[in-house]
Order: sequence, then C-alpha cells, then structure tokens
Amino acid sequence: MAANGSQFEFVSGKPIGSVLIVPLLSVPKPALNMLGQVDQLCEGAVSELLESGAIHADAGPIVHTTRAGAMHRVIVVNMGKAAELTGHKVRVAGAQAARWLMNNQVEKATLWIDDLAATDVEEACGAFASGMTLGGWSYRQFTTRNSTPPALIKVAVCGHEPSAAKQELATMRDAQMVADAANYCRSIAHQPPNVITPKTLAAEAKKLAAEHKLKLTVIDAAKAKQLGMEGLLSVGKGAADPACLIIVEYRPLPKTRTLTALVGKAITFDTGGYSIKPAANMEAMKFDKCGGCTVLGILKAAATLRLSCNLVGVIAAAENAVSAEAYKPADILRMYSGKTVEITNTDAEGRLVLADALWYAQQHLEPTRIIDFATLTGGVIVALGDACAGLMSNHDRLAEELGESGRATHERVWRLPLWDDYVDLIKGTDADLKNSSTKRHAHAIVGGIFLKQFVKSNVPWAHLDIAGVAHDDDGNSITGKGATGFGVRLMVDYLRRYAS
Repeated sequence: MAANGSQFEFVSGKPIGSVLIVPLLSVPKPALNMLGQVDQLCEGAVSELLESGAIHADAGPIVHTTRAGAMHRVIVVNMGKAAELTGHKVRVAGAQAARWLMNNQVEKATLWIDDLAATDVEEACGAFASGMTLGGWSYRQFTTRNSTPPALIKVAVCGHEPSAAKQELATMRDAQMVADAANYCRSIAHQPPNVITPKTLAAEAKKLAAEHKLKLTVIDAAKAKQLGMEGLLSVGKGAADPACLIIVEYRPLPKTRTLTALVGKAITFDTGGYSIKPAANMEAMKFDKCGGCTVLGILKAAATLRLSCNLVGVIAAAENAVSAEAYKPADILRMYSGKTVEITNTDAEGRLVLADALWYAQQHLEPTRIIDFATLTGGVIVALGDACAGLMSNHDRLAEELGESGRATHERVWRLPLWDDYVDLIKGTDADLKNSSTKRHAHAIVGGIFLKQFVKSNVPWAHLDIAGVAHDDDGNSITGKGATGFGVRLMVDYLRRYAS
C-alpha cells in the first residue's frame, strides 16, 4: 500500500526545528524544575501562558504563541487535570498536536515530555506517540492537491532528564509500530472497489506475507467449489472477480499448540445484491471489507513487534454485486459445514462468507480460540452507536479478556447475549437455517447467533461486530473521518496479555 498522510520519526537528542510542543497538565501546575528547563528553550513562553490564564483547568484546544528565539513557535497541548487524565485523553492530545504540525507544514519539531512522563497514566508517552501516529495519517493516494503535509515529520523527544527521555523513546516507538499497523489497515480499507477486489486483496496479503516471511495460502474459487463453500462462492457470484479465502500464518512458536485464529469479513464492495441497498451513502460500502483489513493489520503488528504467540488470519473475500449470475432470495445453499441455508435477504451476506471461513479454520487449522471481525449488521449501530463494538461469545473468559483489552486501548466492546432463545429467529422453512430473520428483533444478535451455528461448542469463539466503529462518518474520533483501524490496538494488547 502506498504511504498516506504524514509519517513521524521520533528521535532522541538535542532539540530540533523551530517548533516546541509541550503537553501540559493544568492541575497540578508543572514543577518548577520542568518549567525552568522548558522556558530556557522558549524564552519563558510556557510560564507566561500559564500566568496569563490562557491554559484553562479543563482539557481543551491547543494554545499557540510565538517567540523570536530558536523555538519560534510554542504549542502547549492542554491535557487538563491529572486526576481526570486517561490514556485515551493522552492519545487525543497527541492527535491534536499531529494535526497542528501537518496543517502548518512543519518538518521538524521538539516534544517536551516531562509532564507526560510524570502522570499516573501507564505509558503516557507511548499513548501520545500513538495519538500522533493515528491522528497524523490521512488517505491521499488519489489526491492531486499541492498543499499536502510533509511526508516525514521528525520529532526530537526531550526533557529535563535526558536519560529518562531516552528510556521513554522506546515506549513511544513501540506504540508507534502498533499505530502504524492500524494505519496499514486503514490504507487498505480506504482503497476504492475498482482497486481492491478479492483478487487484489489476496495480492496485498501476498505482499505482507513476503515482507514478514509469513505463510500464505489462497483458496481460489475452483478449490472453494471443490470443498463445498457455497456460502462464500454464492455471495461473490455476481462479481467479475470471484470470491476467495485468504489464509496468512504467523507461527514463531512451532512447538506450541496454542493458536489464535483471526477470521475477517472482507466484502470488497456491498451493493446488497438483489436486496439492493439505497443509493444514499452506498459509497461507504467500500468499508465492508474492514474486518479483513483488521486481520491483516493485526498480523502486520504481530510480525513487526515479534509477538510471542501463534496466529492465523482467515479472510473471506468477495464482492456482493448484482448481475444475471448473482445469488437470489429463495436460493438454498449447502454450506461448507454441510448445513443448508435459505436466503431471505442477499444483503445479509457477511454471515455466509464468515460461516464458511469459520468452518475452514476449525477443520484445517485446529485453533485453540477464534476471534472474528466483521462489519456485520446495521443493528449493532442502532443498539450501541459508534461508542463501541458489539461482542458475542460462547466463552466467558475470552469475552472478559477482550473487554479488558478494549478498555485499556479505548477500543471498547460491549457483550450481547447469544441465548438459544434467539435460534428460532433463523430457523429455516425449506432448509436448516435462513440467513436473515423476517422480524427486526435483536438484529445484531441474529447475525451472531447465525455464526454460532458454525462454531463447535468446544472451541472458544468471539464475534466482534465492528459496523459502528470501523469507520467514522463525522470525523470526531482520534483518527478523523474515514476508516479507524478498530481492533488492531485492541488485539495487540490482548495477544500480549493473554495469548502468549
């Protein structure tokens, strides 16, 4: 994928450039030794801003002033009260700083980290670097405007104790690698449907595998037909490029049986098929591949960071198009598991491709746990909005662990039930199951309960419906408008805590 937006390089050593960035807690006021050191760089500008009342007690927008000295511009990023500070607020502050640097075409800057390092927020400096990396990214591959931000912004990390700043730099670079993997996910998600098809998504996976020495297997349409994957193949029948299953393996521990399977829905574009979607906002359906993009982003992060766990990504890639060959309501499909499914809605396609992918993972890879990611239902947005993803699971401990990692990274999940009461909503008339309920009851849960029918009861499994969080329509998040890369940071935290 082509690089997009600005990239940051965090370095240690002496101050550089003419811009000084100072993340600052307004309460309690900064220690005198910190103020004395930073004021030497900017001729007292930080103290003057504090004394003038320009920096309010509550976290707020950036405060900017100019000086005639070497640090010509001073940017104070107000983080508010220490007692109210969280990792998420630190990431927001980092994103604000990054956007200011980009908007002002800054190529070199100095970041003074004393107040960050002094907070009770664990790895606050890493959170700030993560926010800068996420907030500084934007999709620009097809723009021809001249006023683009610098391709690389170098940031010197400084403080009144140089040794402490050097130690924090390692934390910042680690956090940046995780955020870079999320940005990689976002870069694929933003690709238009005339660029990313099932075939070219497989090619992208091949590049990733080659770069990081991962094992790649692609189940093409012919092989999928031989295996009996009618769910996957039927969804892709109407498109020029047939569907495929993409398997990428990261196995640094060959003698360890523990294996986490990451299953992703990658509908490269979703018209809804014959149950066609309304024209308004249909262009956003290029983001229906975000589940698969998340899986690739997690694999990139794991390989880059050399995480001590075995992973396999299984990505179900198809384009849900309309043509004479497209599947239709009332079709009956025999899935890879052998179950039959009556089609009541061709726009409930994601669960069909995921069902075959889940069964493949269990039959051929023998995972000890499965976690799937999918922009599966509009119902999860009705239920939870864009504050969190919907989580459904057959395993309490797995659900609890994912919830904890979600809280730690602010990629939050909220568990919904998968009681047997809901199975009646998908019982088929002329087949074992139907792919969509004729009622609007428990819309998000219906998607999850359908998938549960294709997961063996002894395999811990979690389903993350990321439809409400995979992309931001309003631009109010750290990542701004567009794809968010949701799930990459959550899963890196989870894999580090629980899956090694």
